[in-house]
Amino acid sequence: MTLHKSTETAGMTGMNGSNGMTGMTGTVGAPGHADTACAETTDRIVEDYLTLVDDSMVAVLPHALRIAVELGVADMMNALTPQSVATTADLVGADPDALSRLLSALAAAGFFTGDPATGFRLTARGARLRRDHPHSLSASLVNAESQLAWLRAADSFRTGAASFGTGGEDGEAAAGGFFGVKDNRRGENLAFLRRMRERTGRLYRQAAETVDWSPSSVILDIGGADGFLLGGILSAAPHASGILFDRPTVIDEVNRRGGVPGCRTVPGDFFVAVPTGADTHLLCSVLHDWTDEQSVDILRSSRRALAPGGRLLVIEMLVPEDGSPHISRWSDLGMMVLTGGRERSRAGFTRLLHAAGYQVSQVLAIPDSPFSVIEAH
Repeated sequence: MTLHKSTETAGMTGMNGSNGMTGMTGTVGAPGHADTACAETTDRIVEDYLTLVDDSMVAVLPHALRIAVELGVADMMNALTPQSVATTADLVGADPDALSRLLSALAAAGFFTGDPATGFRLTARGARLRRDHPHSLSASLVNAESQLAWLRAADSFRTGAASFGTGGEDGEAAAGGFFGVKDNRRGENLAFLRRMRERTGRLYRQAAETVDWSPSSVILDIGGADGFLLGGILSAAPHASGILFDRPTVIDEVNRRGGVPGCRTVPGDFFVAVPTGADTHLLCSVLHDWTDEQSVDILRSSRRALAPGGRLLVIEMLVPEDGSPHISRWSDLGMMVLTGGRERSRAGFTRLLHAAGYQVSQVLAIPDSPFSVIEAH
């Protein structure tokens, strides 16, 4: 047993604040106070939307946060001293009245505190809008490409295929879908890598500390983006070395930055083959990007390359099989629209792994995260 503990309820924990939204915490499962509070909060949010629709908090908040990040409002403020709206407007190049209304609305959502007369300061939640915050949301909040894809998303529900790449993207970029656009447009590739770094930091960075790495000598991160998670793992397991494997355009960016300490980088296509020589393989938020058939192909590439006696660690959200609320249900729709992929239940992952020649040995819920680690051999 190579994980510190196993659980039969992996992936069934609540958000515990991991998504930055208060009032949505608690454990999904047996009825209790936390479930009741979650349901009441959800009811209020839903009713707000049904009352105002396009003028509601649900509809407007993503745009308001994106604009605040694009202007750099939080970067020009602090949590200790209120700053006048006029000063902030001058610093970010905004209209004072318009900015006052934006700050007032976001203060009502807990991102700032104060009022137009005395000025505003950052809250702990608002600090995450800063680009230099260790748990920043800034790169994720300016992800307009997802919002644009959703405008065409009815086609996804008619056809079952991703709607991303069927609108404004042209020619060669659109031909490869979501990742083809990244490969052909460096700016979008860099923005995607920043979002993946943020996602890792806020959703499953704790995996580096919760997994027992003592059996691992060489760790291969398949589709490991810029190596942020692998770098954290190697810090927690200094006896091990790492291999970062991803698309050539990603590896080019990693190498431009000097690579990842203790790690060699290898470009390639995981549908064709992955590097050999590792006794531990990682697939972190990779399989949910792909269909079942594509995911089995990726897993078979891993199986062929894995050292004898090695293990595969899959880090993903697990959709509850009992119909209970979980943020994976919303991410599932997002995967369908953007990449054509899906979120899956524990049973769903077990089927995919079995089809590729793997057997699940245990599942661990990552603390304070909606993600789980599935270990297979």
